[in-house]
Amino acid sequence: MTATAPATATAPPAASRLTQSWVLALRAVTLLRRDTAEISGAVLAPLVFFVGFYVPMRGVMADRGVDYAQWLPPIVVLQSMLFVAMSSADAIAADVQQGMFRRFRTMPLARLAPVAGRLGADLCRALLACAAAIAIATAFGFRFRAGAGAAAGFVVLAVAFALCLAVGCIALGLVVGNPEHTASAMLVPQLLLTMLSTGFTPVSGFPGWIRPFVRNQPVSQAADALRALAAGGPTARPVLVTTAWLAGLLVVFTLLAGRALGRSKGGPR
Repeated sequence: MTATAPATATAPPAASRLTQSWVLALRAVTLLRRDTAEISGAVLAPLVFFVGFYVPMRGVMADRGVDYAQWLPPIVVLQSMLFVAMSSADAIAADVQQGMFRRFRTMPLARLAPVAGRLGADLCRALLACAAAIAIATAFGFRFRAGAGAAAGFVVLAVAFALCLAVGCIALGLVVGNPEHTASAMLVPQLLLTMLSTGFTPVSGFPGWIRPFVRNQPVSQAADALRALAAGGPTARPVLVTTAWLAGLLVVFTLLAGRALGRSKGGPR
């Protein structure tokens, strides 16, 4: 009796890759709709975050001549986008832990189809979180002073920030394969990038030795770009710098995600 060779997944035709990504995106969105905690978190987290910083610091910032209702919202939005990316890592790690990606390996899936599918749910959650953050900030006096086009650019840039970081978090979730461990791994970088940024206070509020890092790191650049889009004035340079940061990070994160998907516990080869 001869042994039967195990079936191997063949590469899908190019035309079917979008369909695969679409089906996996619908799966992720369906799971998201059933998770009331995720939806509630996307709405409530911006409120808690905004009030927690605005109430104690508005007087201090007013003494420095800063309208904190206009200054703070960009970092609230970016923090919400970071939460979206981090939740994506948790969801992917849970799928790995439960064996979902082992099943994907037996199917003729494009390598990045699971990532593209997950990003569909991330897009929905990012839009929801962004809308909630803007609504809360507006109630406290935040306004888009540069017109509807700049406001649309604000939302597009914020969501692009979320999706770019989500690709990196997905790569981390695939490698770690444990939701608890992914949360621990992302906690310190997330705190450093938000607290050591121009999101909460101008760069002049930091010691001189750390100002170059604070000024040039990606969260500060993104906060400055969103602030410019909301307030008006010169926007080209901050938006272009942020776009360059996101493009570079996206290339790196996509390569890492593709490599992680090819691992034995990851997903389609």
